[in-house]
Amino acid sequence: MSCCRVAQPNCRFQIDYSPIIVADRQLPYIFELDPELSNLYPNEGENQRFCYRVKGVGEDISTFVSLSHWVLSLCPEITPEQITNISVTIGGVPQPIDDNVELFIPPDTDPTTGCSGLKFDYGLNKVLGEPNSIGLFCFELTTPYPMGAVSVCVKGGSDTISSALAICGPVCSTSDNCLTTASQLVNVCVPITIEPCVHVGPTRTICCGTATIGEVPCGEVPRPSCTFTVSQLICVEVPLAFRATATPGEEYVTCGDAATGECVCPTPEE
Repeated sequence: MSCCRVAQPNCRFQIDYSPIIVADRQLPYIFELDPELSNLYPNEGENQRFCYRVKGVGEDISTFVSLSHWVLSLCPEITPEQITNISVTIGGVPQPIDDNVELFIPPDTDPTTGCSGLKFDYGLNKVLGEPNSIGLFCFELTTPYPMGAVSVCVKGGSDTISSALAICGPVCSTSDNCLTTASQLVNVCVPITIEPCVHVGPTRTICCGTATIGEVPCGEVPRPSCTFTVSQLICVEVPLAFRATATPGEEYVTCGDAATGECVCPTPEE
């Protein structure tokens, strides 16, 4: 591994999919690029090596889904001939490679996720600490590439898919993409209506003393029935869960002047 180190790339060495909710399901897995096992900045004549550790951190409940397979997006210029020394270890046991690792170069995609890149078709246990809940996925590139953010496309169960997060990996150029993060503060409000509901139980008649027989008036004003009210102070608990989804709108561009030569960013106005 090279002793010389360049500036740290603008990407994450660890991502956590467990908080992300997809159709009321969660993919409870943490992905980590291990810099000690990798050779991210190789010396001349060395291969560039990437080792990703994937760990299940969920519980044995239906909300969490087990990992079916995952796809690491790569620079689309990378060819199968440049990828070598692939190794996969699950629960400490080396796994056969065969057709379980496949490279999809755009416009080709993995049929079940629709994602391009290097596919690792290995399942992992979702429960933290259980056997086969940790996997180590390594590969080498005969041609070194710059480090940048690459998408991690994850499939769990039969139909839970997400590619929301990106981790450090091989990109074509660190200047290919302009990355930004957008956010919006949203106040979510929902009206709650509480309607009264009273259940009347079975009635019973209690005789108060002995019956009176004779010509005694029953009351000052005869009535067909008697009405009275009963009030009870109650407290109503209403459990609420708030969440939001983000949907991109239609893309558009604002065209500036065209020019020859390299890009020159405009000077910000004072």
